[in-house]
Amino acid sequence: MAGDPTIISDSHLPITIESSDLGYDGFRQVVTYRYREDESGNSARREIVRGQHAVAVVAYDPNLDQLVMIRQFRLGAQLGVGKGLSVELAAGLIDEGEDAASAAARELKEETGLDALSIKPMCRFLTTPGLTDEVLNIYYAEVNAQNLAEEAGHASETEQTFPFLLSLQEAMDAIDSNNINNGIVMIGLMWFARHKNQLLDAEK
Repeated sequence: MAGDPTIISDSHLPITIESSDLGYDGFRQVVTYRYREDESGNSARREIVRGQHAVAVVAYDPNLDQLVMIRQFRLGAQLGVGKGLSVELAAGLIDEGEDAASAAARELKEETGLDALSIKPMCRFLTTPGLTDEVLNIYYAEVNAQNLAEEAGHASETEQTFPFLLSLQEAMDAIDSNNINNGIVMIGLMWFARHKNQLLDAEK
């Protein structure tokens, strides 16, 4: 195995892509890859959903001590767990030529109606590495949520979102109770809970 096994870190494994065939080209591309591991010689065939890089935003009003989240219908959630009106962070794809921080601020505005007073990177992760190459970048945004709209979204994308406020404790209780099934939300909120003090201190 490539890399130092004493270090807990993802590492590069040299492979050779032997072929790639586009099987579907729609909202996402599905590509069939045949590859060989250079060192072991092991080979495999895999279908990968090609994904753009995306962003999600943990939005927080320090004066209200409240998070801003949204509800939005997701067909995948409806099919998977029967709960399609999903509790989410403001999130979306990074447009071509757009940097991640700008995309995070744009998605926050589109899905909550709020401007980011400041924005900082938190973490990034692969959403489902066995299925897709999509990378999700999570940002922290300070907001003023005193006049939070009840409904938002980007009409041209048939997007309807319902922003709401909640405390960090309420959010963590919902995760602990498995009332939130969205992994992006879980990762973003748990990372925020772990690093909240550092993020707020940096604002001073």
